[in-house]
Amino acid sequence: MLKFTGASRRRFICTAAASLGLAGVTLTGAQAADAWPEDPITIVVPFKAGGSADRMARTLSEPLSEELGVPVVVENRPGGAGGLGATYVARQSKPDGNTLLLMQATPYLANAILVGGAPVKWEDFKFLNAQWNDYAIVAVHNDSPYETFDQLVEAMKEPGKVSSGIIYGNGGHLQTLVAMEALDIPADNVRFVTYDGGAPLRTALAGNQVDFEVIAARGAASIMDSLRVLAVVNDNDPDGLGAPLLNDALVSLGAEAQPIIGGNITGLLIPAAFESEYPDRYSKLVAAYETVVTSDAYKDAAKQAGLGADWVGPEASQKMVDDAYTALEALSDVVN
Repeated sequence: MLKFTGASRRRFICTAAASLGLAGVTLTGAQAADAWPEDPITIVVPFKAGGSADRMARTLSEPLSEELGVPVVVENRPGGAGGLGATYVARQSKPDGNTLLLMQATPYLANAILVGGAPVKWEDFKFLNAQWNDYAIVAVHNDSPYETFDQLVEAMKEPGKVSSGIIYGNGGHLQTLVAMEALDIPADNVRFVTYDGGAPLRTALAGNQVDFEVIAARGAASIMDSLRVLAVVNDNDPDGLGAPLLNDALVSLGAEAQPIIGGNITGLLIPAAFESEYPDRYSKLVAAYETVVTSDAYKDAAKQAGLGADWVGPEASQKMVDDAYTALEALSDVVN
């Protein structure tokens, strides 16, 4: 009995399909789907190279290529705080699985829609896996004069004294504005400096070009030696950073606790119509993604790149980001 490897089986199917075509036999859509993918797959990252989403896409491209049997390439389409790349993916002529999106579903995709005005809807996308759920921190450079969160807050009360790096409308930006509102500090007291992507955002803080940022903690692992953490934007301190929790710090200053929205939930997304129009392809893609992320080789590669490698699955992941989107939607008027 002949035995086929995954790659040789795909070649056999493609050859057989071609032979049937020459013989005048027309394959149905379901039968043709068995041969998918035949063309290269593109993972669109809607930010510049170097950020955590870009690094994740590049760690996934080679093992996904091996699983699916076609080249998987990464394409950076920065602009609009993620909105331009997301719009490009949503507007592909067919949601056939050949163009995927990798970004922080929350807060970046959510805020590209809620704040940035991207001409797409939340329901246009389906989240395949919450591969990396990264909490946020309030951080300053090691050379900063601000030793504590209280000292930073006191400086923020003086108009124009303090600057903060942001991606406009992202979780860190919103978290800062929400905290300032709770502390009765006018939003225009802080000089917000806008960056287009996580890499330049981290570079600015590591270079002491801005006074503080609310950024994803594990995404900042490569620059953590340059930073002082003033508060942990989470309901616990999972990495033992030793700084107070943001809400504890707010309460100690006489403010009320606020929603936690500063972190990032990152993974692969697809146009939502792909699942309903190409269910076999959808199942094949999810299976390949799960195989890659749960492999020991990928976990090692992700760790070396400073990335998460969790497999949560489509249903639980979608609920996670839907809940976060609802919270962000309620707060988006803080920016608008």
